Amino acid sequence: MRTDVCLILEGSYPYVVGGVSTWAHHLIKSLPDIDFTIVYVGVSRHHVQRMEYKLPENVREFHEIYLLDPVIIKNSRKWFRRPAWDKLERFVRDMEQGDLSRVDVMVDLLTGGVNAQISPYDIMYSRKFWDILLVIYRKHFNNLSFIDFFWTCRFLMLPLFQIIHCQVPESRVYHASCTGYAGLLGVLGKIKHRSPFILTEHGIYTNERMIEISQASYIYNEVVVDLIPRRKLGLLQNVWMRKFALLSGIAYNKADQIITLYEGNRQTQLQHGADPEKCILIPNGIDVARYAQLQDGKPRDRAAGMNVAYVGRISPIKDVKTYLRAARVVLDQRRDVTFYILGTPDEDVEYYEECRALAEMLELGDRMVFAGNVDMGEYYPKLDAVVLTSVSEAQPFVIIEAMSVGVPVVATNVGACSELLFGGTPEDQRLGRAGELTNVNSPEETAKAILRLLGDSESRESMARAGRERAFRYYQRQSVVNRYRDVYRGLMSDTRSGQSATMPMAGPRAEA
Repeated sequence: MRTDVCLILEGSYPYVVGGVSTWAHHLIKSLPDIDFTIVYVGVSRHHVQRMEYKLPENVREFHEIYLLDPVIIKNSRKWFRRPAWDKLERFVRDMEQGDLSRVDVMVDLLTGGVNAQISPYDIMYSRKFWDILLVIYRKHFNNLSFIDFFWTCRFLMLPLFQIIHCQVPESRVYHASCTGYAGLLGVLGKIKHRSPFILTEHGIYTNERMIEISQASYIYNEVVVDLIPRRKLGLLQNVWMRKFALLSGIAYNKADQIITLYEGNRQTQLQHGADPEKCILIPNGIDVARYAQLQDGKPRDRAAGMNVAYVGRISPIKDVKTYLRAARVVLDQRRDVTFYILGTPDEDVEYYEECRALAEMLELGDRMVFAGNVDMGEYYPKLDAVVLTSVSEAQPFVIIEAMSVGVPVVATNVGACSELLFGGTPEDQRLGRAGELTNVNSPEETAKAILRLLGDSESRESMARAGRERAFRYYQRQSVVNRYRDVYRGLMSDTRSGQSATMPMAGPRAEA
C-alpha cells in the first residue's frame, strides 16, 4: 500500500510517552484526511514494553525496525566485484573530508537485497574491508589499541545495516522525527521511491548524542581523568560522534524541507550545514483552551501548603536529581511545600531507582511524592510551580501546558525554554515573564528560584497572566497542524505533477 506520509520515529511513538510522541500522536489525529504509515526504530525487541498510544484510524501500516537484532546472513560470492569496492573506498575517503555527495551511489551498492553488490557479510568479514579499516586506523588511530578500534567499528556498523537492508514502505512523502537512524531511513525512502523527504528536529540529535556519549561507560575512553574537569572526548567517543554527525549531514543534505521548533535550533542546524533555503520554523502546539479551562479562576486555598512538581519522563537527560537536591534546599527553609514527580519510570528503571535512593538519602520523606503517570488535568490546578531541570530540551510541551493553565515555571536555560518563558520576538517579550530560568545542574540556583516564586504572590499572578497570553497567541495546536498539512499537500502535489522533489518550497520561511 502506498500511503500519503511515512512518519519515521526513533525511540519514541507509540512506545514512549511525552515529547516527540505527543507531537506525533496529535499530528496524525488532527490530519484525518491524510493516510500514514508509521515506522518505529528501536534498539531491540527485548526493550519494548507496551504501546502507550492507540494508533489513530488513519494509520494504515505500522512497521518496526530494531537496530541490534541479528542482521548478518552469510552469502557466498562467486566473483569479486572490484568496481563496487573501489566506489566504497572512494566514499570512505570522501567522508573523511566531509563530502557526502556519493550517498546515492552507496545506496545503490548496498541496498539490492540478495543482489546487493556489497553485502553486510562482505563488510563484516571480508579481507577487502579489513584493509580499508587498516588504512583508517593507521591514519587516525595509530596510538590506540587496534582491537578496541576494530570492535567499535563493527558495533557502529550493525545498526546501519539494519536500516540499509530493511524494506522501506512506499509512500508519497517521508517524514523523519530526527536525523540519525530515522533520518537515514527517510533518505533511503526518498532515493528508492523518488519521493520527497521532510525532517523535523525537535532537539538537535547530534547535541543529545554528545551528552549520552560523553557519559557512556560502555565506550572506552583513553583520556586521563583527574581532578580537573575536562570536556575533551576520547578517540573512540569521537568515532561515535563522527558517525552521528555524518548521519545528520546526510539528512540535511537530502531533505527537501528541514523543520525545527525555534530559532536557536535553526541557527544550530545552519552551523551544522543545513541549507537555509530549506529551513522553516513550526513550533509545538497544544489545545490551549482545554488546558486553560482547568483553572476555574477561583484562588486556590493554600492553607494546606504549596505544591511544586516536576512533570516528564524520569531519565538522566532530564536531571531529576538536581530537582531532588533543590527540594532539599527549599525544605530546609520552609516546610509547607510538597514536591511531586509526575512521570513514568519505564524509560530508565535504573535511573529511577537511583532517584528514589537519593530522595531517601536526602530525607525528603513524604514531602517528595513519586506519583508516576497521572491525569495532569487533576494535578495542574493544584500546582504553584512547575520545575524542569533538564540538561537538554527542544521546546517542552510541559512548559506550554503549564503556561496555558497559568502555572509559573522554573526551567533550565536550554532549548527553547528562554523563548517560552521570556518571549522570542520583541512583541512577545512585552507580555512579560512566565517563569524563571536557571543554569544546568544548579540545585542551589533552582531552589532560590522556587523560593522566590513561592514567596511572591504578585509575581506568580503576573507570570500566570503572561504565560496564558503567550500560549494563546503563539502555541495553538490547530495553527501548527495547518502548517504541516500545507507542507504535506504541497509536496504531494509536486510529486503528482512530476516536479522535482528538491525544488524550493512555497510557504513561510524563517529569515536567514
